Amino acid sequence: MKSALFSKALFALMVALAWVLTAMPRRVSLAIGALLGRLLAVLGWKRALIQSNLLLAFPGAFPGASPDAERFRSDIERGFYRHFGRLFLEILIQYSPAWREWVQEQVVVHGRENWERAHAQGKGVLFVSNHVGNWEAMAAGMALAGADVLIVTKHLKPEWIHLSMERNRLKAGVRGTYEPKTLRDVLAHLKRGGTVGFVIDQYAGAPIGIRVPFFGVPVGTLSAPAIVARRTGAVVLPVYNWRDPDGRFQMWIGEPFPAFQGNSPRELASQLALWVESTEKSVRKCPEQWLWSHRRFKGDLSPMAADEWDRPRERES
Repeated sequence: MKSALFSKALFALMVALAWVLTAMPRRVSLAIGALLGRLLAVLGWKRALIQSNLLLAFPGAFPGASPDAERFRSDIERGFYRHFGRLFLEILIQYSPAWREWVQEQVVVHGRENWERAHAQGKGVLFVSNHVGNWEAMAAGMALAGADVLIVTKHLKPEWIHLSMERNRLKAGVRGTYEPKTLRDVLAHLKRGGTVGFVIDQYAGAPIGIRVPFFGVPVGTLSAPAIVARRTGAVVLPVYNWRDPDGRFQMWIGEPFPAFQGNSPRELASQLALWVESTEKSVRKCPEQWLWSHRRFKGDLSPMAADEWDRPRERES
């Protein structure tokens, strides 16, 4: 009983904060978010993980290395905390009834014609993206641009958070799918000519993950999007977003990736590597807006063997 009352009180508080955030000028909410990020930095929230990730992606901090590399990583770290504080408040804004209107004002979509051409082929569209900018606003921007969007995501805990997030996404026409029904939902949605969104910058171990280079580091990456694309013939498009200095998100829908040319394990891995290379470029464009607090670099990070993509994938020990 106490737990239920606490959940209701917390939900009411989140809705109230969302109203306040949508009512205030954007520059004010951005400033508050930056202060929140600074507080997280002072408290050292996930600093060791953030610095470890930055060192793997932008190496150079060892005896005799250029101090510019350290300054570069430090600048990204400070920028990330500022970005994350703002992102946290923007996630709260989803709890406002004005979320749809907020997205219409704050998300600018470029390249819609690329989606229209892909959609016209009738085999469905796969969006591949990453955790740069605000991925929730990006998904909502895609839906409000006319795409019937289904995103592959995780079932959140506790349950009241999950259910409220589902309602929030539906305000802008975004639906989610979760394990264990993900594959069934994705295939059915594509068969209807819908659009499915995957983020492919999170760690996935074997056998569902394939090691492909990300910032030069071979790391397990979810292979399901490539398997689905090969199976269905869906057109695969890159989709990214970045927050501008004025707070608005510039969302870019790119031209399609090349279609599959074969069914070999190497072809599957090569396609996935091409997509990951694209996500890396988007991170490099605005590195402070990527989710450096996520454990992307884990598992087997050893150099790749020349025939690695030709071998059967085994579960990591």
